[in-house]
Amino acid sequence: MPDTTRPRALWVDLTLSVQQAELPAPLQKDFDVQRSHAGSTVASEIHRLAPDFLLFDYDYPEQRGLKLLETTKQEFTSLPLVMMTIQHSESLAVWAFRAGVWDYLVKPVAPSDLDRCFSTLELLLMDKRGAEHPRRVANKHSPVPKENRTIRSGAPMELLPAISHIERHYGEKVSAKEVAKLCGMDSFRLSRSFRAAFGIPFREYLLRFRVKEACRLLERPDMPVADVAALTGFNDPSYFSRVFKRYAGVPPSEYASSASYQGASVDSDRLSLSVKTG
Repeated sequence: MPDTTRPRALWVDLTLSVQQAELPAPLQKDFDVQRSHAGSTVASEIHRLAPDFLLFDYDYPEQRGLKLLETTKQEFTSLPLVMMTIQHSESLAVWAFRAGVWDYLVKPVAPSDLDRCFSTLELLLMDKRGAEHPRRVANKHSPVPKENRTIRSGAPMELLPAISHIERHYGEKVSAKEVAKLCGMDSFRLSRSFRAAFGIPFREYLLRFRVKEACRLLERPDMPVADVAALTGFNDPSYFSRVFKRYAGVPPSEYASSASYQGASVDSDRLSLSVKTG
């Protein structure tokens, strides 16, 4: 039974991992949080519960879930919408605000950020029946960021924390032991799980991801090869050149020269990060 004494939130749980499907305790204390029923559309739940605001909760956002946020905001423009996510990037945050979210929170959310967001939201809701407030209107033509479209399509749920960590920290030292811990397993099982899912062990996946990012950076004419090496996690430029040539087929300097006149290409099989099929 909904609590009529507190502002009501509709929690749209789009987390892929059961471990992440939990809201911060202060939020549950201060608001009447109603979880969207499985099998019901968000629109029908909004009509049924008449929430004061929406809370879209993600761990590793993918295109379908982000499109749901976008279309919901376009249909219910007056409802404030808060987005929470574990996987974060600048492009995702920009997309979210263009889509019309009231606030964007990265989990685990710092207490100060929670207080700022929901204190402001409470003030808005208390005054909602007064003067009109400017509404954050969704941008109907804001494309979902590339990294949230297909990169994890079909990947086992247990490996999503590892893939997200690589995407965010590939330019730093990446420890297989620490990544395995994020997935609740040991290093041996992590590598075995990557081989089962992608046909390559964890370290191979990491190298391929770094080289793919290096290819992208080398297509910029203002990026020296040494800087690209450092930005993609290679402290030794000579080692970077050897690894890059192994995967891309040409040295990084040659790839950069080809990219300057749009003639660069690589063997897609050597850099494939696709989930195995069959």
